[in-house]
Amino acid sequence: SLAAIAALFVPILSGCAAQNGGMREHKGAAIGAGTGAVGGAVVGGLLGGRRGAVAGGLLGALAGGLVGNYHDQREKDLAETRHAYADYNTAKGTRLKIERVRTKPATAAPGDTVEIQLTYAVLTPREDVMIPVRESRLILFNDVKVGEAFVDIEREGGTWRSVVPITLPGNARPGNYRVVASVESRGSAKDIEEITFRVHR
Repeated sequence: SLAAIAALFVPILSGCAAQNGGMREHKGAAIGAGTGAVGGAVVGGLLGGRRGAVAGGLLGALAGGLVGNYHDQREKDLAETRHAYADYNTAKGTRLKIERVRTKPATAAPGDTVEIQLTYAVLTPREDVMIPVRESRLILFNDVKVGEAFVDIEREGGTWRSVVPITLPGNARPGNYRVVASVESRGSAKDIEEITFRVHR
């Protein structure tokens, strides 16, 4: 089960991303079909941030696929992000806001790789704080969970973009897959958005 997968953690190896330094790729832990199976799922390798742990897996209609390496980038610093949210003030504490969820491509064939891209704002009262954030990407097919990838990471204030690639198995079932993306900071902030992608024969 995916609950079992959540117990398989990979230590975080990298520090904070340099602003405008391009997407970071965190390699070294992706596991392909036929290896690392737990309860029928294939565990992916996701790394990033200062501290935390990550896990993921594919089941059911996506069993045999792969959760690939995690990428992230800070696109705006805190000052630029605050400027875009005129209604935010420091008295509101920490706020998280998903700006965009995208799948690339929006339509794929079995065996293709679909990137699940997530862009979100981290609004903090001060610049010198790191906020623990959980990014989650839940994949549903016919309202049944068939995949999940999540990362626990510490974020500076600003606007962040992260990418998790999902390689579909060769026998992926055709149809619409729903992605429920969320970002959450313990006890203070949460935001959720959804998008769909389609698998054709």
